Amino acid sequence: MSSSDQLLIKKLRQRNADRTTATDGGVHSPRAFSPVSQRDLQSVEESLGFELPEFVRSLYLNVGNGGFGPEYGIVGTKDGAKLDGCTLETCYEDMLQLESENPIWRWPRRLLPLANYGCGMWSCVDCEYKRLPMILWDPNNLDSELDAADAQLNWGNSFWDQGSTVKSWLHSWLTNKSKSDPEWPTDAWMKKRLGFTLPE
Repeated sequence: MSSSDQLLIKKLRQRNADRTTATDGGVHSPRAFSPVSQRDLQSVEESLGFELPEFVRSLYLNVGNGGFGPEYGIVGTKDGAKLDGCTLETCYEDMLQLESENPIWRWPRRLLPLANYGCGMWSCVDCEYKRLPMILWDPNNLDSELDAADAQLNWGNSFWDQGSTVKSWLHSWLTNKSKSDPEWPTDAWMKKRLGFTLPE
């Protein structure tokens, strides 16, 4: 891990230790959740079906088992901070099951719901890309009764590019830097991750 990453992890540990500021949306526990062990994290990865990127692993191994970070915080694994009743593993599994409600709703593999933004919204880290971009998912306008092009438009419009990587997203939170408004994902991202692009 680079020296800048190590410094970021150190600052996150310090912020996590202060339970009054560990998240923006309230405190999960009077005490911080302990970091996850290597063995337990490997079990989590087996459940997810893929290995977490090094920096994301370091959040769980070196900072804590969720309960810290932007908005309502980063979700924990088993025995960690639960958000909307979910753990990291069960939340990702729930996303993969969305296709049963509408065949268009195919959740991109390795798009990992990381932090809860309230009202069903999740800030997700896209582990398919080395730079680990953050994608906001907002399901509030989804309609399972739609099909064909209407369903694609509806599903595609639930994803927003937050314009940051997971590292810059956390750094902005630590420094209270104002965030840019989310924008539509690029056509290239939608084609690769959703399997279609939206009409002009």
